[in-house]
Amino acid sequence: MHEPTVYIVDDDAGYSASLAALFASVNLRTELFSHPQTFLEQRRISRPACAVLDMRLPGISGLDVLRQMRRSGWTMPVLFVSGHADVATAVRALHAGACDMLEKPVNDTLLLQLVQRWIRADADSYAGEMICRETRMKLDTLTEREKAILDCVLRGLPNKVAARELKLSVKAVEGHRINVLHKMGASSPVDLFRMVATCPKVGSSPLHCCSLRADPVLGPFGPGTDLFDRP
Repeated sequence: MHEPTVYIVDDDAGYSASLAALFASVNLRTELFSHPQTFLEQRRISRPACAVLDMRLPGISGLDVLRQMRRSGWTMPVLFVSGHADVATAVRALHAGACDMLEKPVNDTLLLQLVQRWIRADADSYAGEMICRETRMKLDTLTEREKAILDCVLRGLPNKVAARELKLSVKAVEGHRINVLHKMGASSPVDLFRMVATCPKVGSSPLHCCSLRADPVLGPFGPGTDLFDRP
């Protein structure tokens, strides 16, 4: 895991510098961007992280920046600051996926508390994504036959039933099952089920974890098709 980072996106250089100094006082690394497009063009984003965005930016609104971030698969928390905050804007920001919104001039203590809270949350989120990524990489090593055996294991089918369904001998099913456990690094069918069935990031199977598909750190994982529907 990388050093926690706060991404500050604001066209007011003086204000950005003051925020950077504030975060430095609690040993938080910062990266400053005066133009939102430069920020959006970043190829790698350090995690855990939190983005602090001005609501009014050159050529684009902060809300549109947030929407582009989410479309690109960036899952980091976003906190808005604005000199013209109102209830309607705050509601739109929260609906778009922002974590919080503060009005300028912000309370330094409150801002630090919020950013530190969301960085901790992102650290937990990132750890879950790494677990999902590792599981997906293991799943990709399975042959088509092994994927079918895995499906039977996850459905709790006894070897005899799996053999009948797949038109294999019981001995062949047992051999494939051992291979699946070995490739997945699982000690038992129960361990295998625990590993595959639940993604800590989203509470669903890593096979469907959309947060991994376009993350700038993890790289693309392609379409979110089911494992057993892949070509």
